[in-house]
Amino acid sequence: MSIDTASLAAGALTQQSATFSQQVATLAARRQIDAERSVAGLVAETANAPAANAPPPPGQGQRLDVTV
Repeated sequence: MSIDTASLAAGALTQQSATFSQQVATLAARRQIDAERSVAGLVAETANAPAANAPPPPGQGQRLDVTV
């Protein structure tokens, strides 16, 4: 039984494309994680900022009159 050269080439290309797809998926996941980490850092900075402890400006954080 002999293996066809075209069959071997097709198998190699399939494996290569699967590897490439996995690399792209890994890169996309890493970039997503980096983006989420950056957003979390910005949120943490905002929460720890001195302005967060300051009183709210006039008109904010008080009762809202919804009577019409």
